Amino acid sequence: MDTSPSPAPLQAPRKVYIVTPTFNALHWLPRCVRSVADQAGNGVHIHHHVQDGGSTDGAQEWLEQWSREHANLPGYTFSYACGKDKGMYDAINIAWDLMPEDCFMAAHLNSDEQYLPGAILKMTREMERRPQAEVLLGTYIIVDADNRYVCHRRPVMPKAWSSWLNCACITNSSFYRAEMMRRVKPRFDIRWKSVGDLVFYRDLLWRHVRFETLPEMVTSVFVCTGNNLAWTPLTDDELRDLHSEAPWLPRVTSWPTARWVNLQRRIVNLFCPAPRSYTCYDADVPEPVEHRIEHPTVIWKR
Repeated sequence: MDTSPSPAPLQAPRKVYIVTPTFNALHWLPRCVRSVADQAGNGVHIHHHVQDGGSTDGAQEWLEQWSREHANLPGYTFSYACGKDKGMYDAINIAWDLMPEDCFMAAHLNSDEQYLPGAILKMTREMERRPQAEVLLGTYIIVDADNRYVCHRRPVMPKAWSSWLNCACITNSSFYRAEMMRRVKPRFDIRWKSVGDLVFYRDLLWRHVRFETLPEMVTSVFVCTGNNLAWTPLTDDELRDLHSEAPWLPRVTSWPTARWVNLQRRIVNLFCPAPRSYTCYDADVPEPVEHRIEHPTVIWKR
């Protein structure tokens, strides 16, 4: 739980654009969408766009109903589009192209992830306070398929030299200055189906985009179902391809670099208050539920 006091409303309204790619994820999607809608208000106007890849599980009908029923929610607008794409990363790129020109901040939340209460307002305020920052990285909670706590992960500052084969960032707790998105126009390389996040952040670092970390800000929930794409043979194959393309030095140092990043997370955690609870949506529950954390840890035992 973020123990910092709740931030005051923003002095001037700020529009935040949230992108969610989805495909046949109706089991998770309503929780994700509700967690975003909850963030509207206090000077934050949220536009949430869901890019559906042509779901056949009822997600399209649910999106239509949600859009119709929440058309007049204060400080909140919602849009969605359905159609075939070339995978998750292509769907995100399509959605980025639709970002309104008057946005202040943007973010990407997968359909099986959720924002924690107040996260967007807090990160918007931090973006205002840090005019030099173009990407803000927060802490996230890892839970199992039943929303039971597994661990939490603190952000560490990513470095260009270590980014060849190691990704120190995760999309659900990353927030982007919209001006940077318009200027740099970063997009996912759709050649990759699983490790595109690594390549995306690596390209941002190589293009000298300025990152800042906020380890005390707990922003989101990442669901570890056991069937996540990151632990499939496809990921192993793509990591081998990335490894073969890298220069010799990143190849030979990839293992110690990964261990160093994990060690940094543990060190950072020593200086932050331990999360003691988190509030998120459970399956078939219309209101968010508070979950207590008995033994907070940054060690992920998969």
